[in-house]
Amino acid sequence: MILFNLLIFAIGAVVLWFAAGLVISGVNRFSRSVRISKFATSFLLLGLLTSIGEISVGINSILDKKPEIFVGNLIGGSFVILLFIVPILAIFGRGITLGQYLQPKKLSFFLVLIVAPSFLILDGYVSRYDGLLLILLYGLFFNLFQKSEKLLEKPDLKQMNVPQTEYNLAKIVIGAILIFLASKILVDKTIYFASILEIPPFMISILILSIGTNLPELIIAANSIKNKQKSIAFGDYIGSAATNSLLFGTLVLIYGPFEVASNGFDFTLFILLLGYICFFSFAHSRKHLSLMQGVVLIVIYLFFFLVQTTEIFLASPKI
Repeated sequence: MILFNLLIFAIGAVVLWFAAGLVISGVNRFSRSVRISKFATSFLLLGLLTSIGEISVGINSILDKKPEIFVGNLIGGSFVILLFIVPILAIFGRGITLGQYLQPKKLSFFLVLIVAPSFLILDGYVSRYDGLLLILLYGLFFNLFQKSEKLLEKPDLKQMNVPQTEYNLAKIVIGAILIFLASKILVDKTIYFASILEIPPFMISILILSIGTNLPELIIAANSIKNKQKSIAFGDYIGSAATNSLLFGTLVLIYGPFEVASNGFDFTLFILLLGYICFFSFAHSRKHLSLMQGVVLIVIYLFFFLVQTTEIFLASPKI
């Protein structure tokens, strides 16, 4: 029975991967047809649409009355992006320039935004005030980018190919529907495994589910390395990681106050902070993430993965 559910979980992840490919392809072609800047496209459209998995997980976890699943997924998701996916881009892309889009002020605000959810759950309780704070932080962060990058610049529709645009929009819609259905499978199986192993769903979602819902970002990393479009990928990662905090705040407002069984999270938070501080240090010092710095960040993520896996083994009486 467990093997069958593992298979279903894997199928859900594969469907999510395929659907994300549809969405990304549709968004890329749509942005070119309406002549939106690459960074604006990646920050706004890709940053939001590659978060459809997280949005779907959040909605489904609320429907199943398991809000700690979206909490763990969103906290783990930002860490996966900055300590695993971005370093992969740096390693295989022979470095990545950060200074063009993350000047010191933006970088500092960005890290405050993505670290905030971890601090808000330390007391084991999340309130609507916490949600409002995260939404406010996201609004301020977005405003910083809007001033310098003109994210809301009006698109050029004069040379738009209507049939092609409709086709691309159809791909985006179909992909979004498949992502929602696949995310429902991932949430259901997360609840199932947490119940079988007798551990809090938060622990599985921060470790496993956060990787599954970031498959779209992995696709973008692979495509950007292949096509030498690292700025598009990095714009997506900034937008996606920031969107995680916005989603956290929005879902909390929708669901209302709740408790989080975040057993042993203090040490996990220490690892998260270590990783984010290293990322901040590397990005701030040279405004460039080198191959070796990417390796260091991935090592920190692997340590995080090992610690969380150990926590699951210790917490479960069934393993």
